[in-house]
Amino acid sequence: MSDSTAAASPPTAFVVSIGEELLEGRIVDTNAGTFAQEFLKRGFHVVGKATIGDAPGELTDLLLRLRGTVDVILSTGGLGPTEDDRVREEVAAALQCPLAQVPVEGAEAYLREVYRRFRDTEPPAFFLAQATMPALAEPLANAVGTAWGFMSDLGEGTRLYTLPGPPRECASAFFDGGAIADLEERFQTDTSPLEHAVLRTVGAPESLIEEPIREFLRRGQNPRIGITAGVDGVSLSLLARPEGDSASARTILEQRITVLEERLHPYVWGRDGQTLAEVVVQALAAVGHRVACAESCTGGLLAGALTEVSGSSKVFTHGWVTYANEAKVAQLGVQESVLEEVGAVSEEVALAMAEGAMERSGCDWGIGITGIAGPGGGTEEKPVGTVFLALIGPDCREVRHLKQYARGGRGFVRLQTVRDALNLLRLQLAETSS
Repeated sequence: MSDSTAAASPPTAFVVSIGEELLEGRIVDTNAGTFAQEFLKRGFHVVGKATIGDAPGELTDLLLRLRGTVDVILSTGGLGPTEDDRVREEVAAALQCPLAQVPVEGAEAYLREVYRRFRDTEPPAFFLAQATMPALAEPLANAVGTAWGFMSDLGEGTRLYTLPGPPRECASAFFDGGAIADLEERFQTDTSPLEHAVLRTVGAPESLIEEPIREFLRRGQNPRIGITAGVDGVSLSLLARPEGDSASARTILEQRITVLEERLHPYVWGRDGQTLAEVVVQALAAVGHRVACAESCTGGLLAGALTEVSGSSKVFTHGWVTYANEAKVAQLGVQESVLEEVGAVSEEVALAMAEGAMERSGCDWGIGITGIAGPGGGTEEKPVGTVFLALIGPDCREVRHLKQYARGGRGFVRLQTVRDALNLLRLQLAETSS
């Protein structure tokens, strides 16, 4: 690719994922999406992605076919210490050069040290191969694993970045090992980069989220918006481009997000990599409140979501998993007469669980969850997916009768319920702080 061509149009990229386990679907490939997005944010046009197996010569053939047709190829996988990890040899064949030791002092010695931690013997050659690369390549450090990545000029204007497969190692070699610095230095454009964000909503289905923002979803809009529904709610993916000298991509993106947040209130709860639990923990900390939860059908998933957040110890004190009726009675003070009269899956029991959690913990808020996650246990009156969610707190005593989407299966019902519990607390905290 000539410099004039690169200036006239966005540079192009192709992402390759390597491994039989990916090809056959035994492991979900997250790397391809991650790096396609990274290229997109940096103004590249991703022209294709491919997943290939470990057959001899397969990668070499693909690289030679792509050479000269794209500016960048990025591959992940195939650099480990097993017999089918032959990416080094495949790239060396494409470059027509031998393999050589990584030209970094101590690279092989480190591998020997790692191996001896587990076995009191000398490491075999296939393990030490992780410190080799094609002689015409440059190393990419991997700070969280043993396999080195590398980068090289494939020829005919194509730059190749070869990374390990495990996502953490892959990210280390790309962001910290030298790949991103090389990429940005080689592919500079005259236009501002594209800007990307994800806006996250909960509490309304995709059709209701789409209705007030339909005009922004039409073809040709800037930013471009995609809408996706999942167990966590509905997400809006925005991609903005600059408009000459009049507005940067960042300005256009943030202006549109402001409008979307106004139109979709109160459903918008966060953006990008945030989690709903993080938002709730931050909201609790902001008003100095604490929460405890009593769970039945979710089996501790709500407590797990909250305690996954760093700093949650300041706002979360207690969690009960009272799956059996006798546990609800002994641990939370639910009356046996109530259980006998209306059953464990009921508004009354959810409220009693929330109240018991709040009183026994001394927290400002108590959450109670009881339901039928399935696949069995449902009745005509209370089918699978029936959940009662109660929240008790300052000037709040609320219970929701949820009818979760049971066709998604037991796990889906449970995750939806955790989502709805967090969202209910989020909305009540917003009222408390307003």
